[in-house]
Amino acid sequence: MMKYSLIALFFIMGFTAQAQTKDSLFASRHGANWGIKYFIKPGETMKMLAFRFYITEDQLAVANDFDDIKKLMPYSLVNIPVNRENYFTVKPPLDIQNIRELYYKVGQRDDIGVISTYAGITKGTLRQWNNLHGNTLNEGQVLFIGWLKMFAFDTSNPENEKGYFIPRKKVNTDSVKVKVLGGLDTVFNRQTANGVNVLTEKGTAVFFDKPGKNNVYYAFHNTTPPGGIIKVYNPGTGKTIYVKVLAKIPNTKLYANSIIGISNTAKEALGVTDTKAWCELTYAIN
Repeated sequence: MMKYSLIALFFIMGFTAQAQTKDSLFASRHGANWGIKYFIKPGETMKMLAFRFYITEDQLAVANDFDDIKKLMPYSLVNIPVNRENYFTVKPPLDIQNIRELYYKVGQRDDIGVISTYAGITKGTLRQWNNLHGNTLNEGQVLFIGWLKMFAFDTSNPENEKGYFIPRKKVNTDSVKVKVLGGLDTVFNRQTANGVNVLTEKGTAVFFDKPGKNNVYYAFHNTTPPGGIIKVYNPGTGKTIYVKVLAKIPNTKLYANSIIGISNTAKEALGVTDTKAWCELTYAIN
């Protein structure tokens, strides 16, 4: 029994702690199935979308108003079906390419029974994947629900590029510079060899009161040593900050099930109004 418990533990740690560089991918309930809300990019066609998400054009048309999706106006919102062709509830073998972890944000009327039914898994599996105890869920809580097969928009795979090519516009880097408080981005680049030697982590950030000056954002983190710099990205708002680690996460109720504590002076910079937020962390390998 101990042997299988250890296997399950390593399995969970495998997909929660594995280094990743992509943004989190979220599903939503669409009718009786999962779907992904997707904004059309300029130049995309129905065929390209079906190719990217491993579905058919007919499935894409059924999941949307056919007349509207046929036009595919840039920046319009469409629903991408999540079905047996592109959705996995058992981790695919390593030789299957273009696999992304799929998450779901708990809604007001959701419960563990509804979510597990949509996911096609047992409530026990959902609890195990997300380290849940009991059936209680909170609105806004993020749950891992499986794996989706899709390839990246900016893929470097030549075979994928042939079927999914979008002209890339040259970006004026001067127009997208972001002001970083305290020069922590420079320290981060030095600690990570300019972003090469990094680990990434995804989960809930908790904000705490930090008196004093607001020119530097501080944090608690269990892996990064004091003085280390962590890059924090909020996929919900698209905003990024850098924080300086003070110590390990305190063992108190405030930080339960969180991966980082951040001084509340950073909330505005991350576009956060609540006391918690789903964030993606990047930090140096220690």
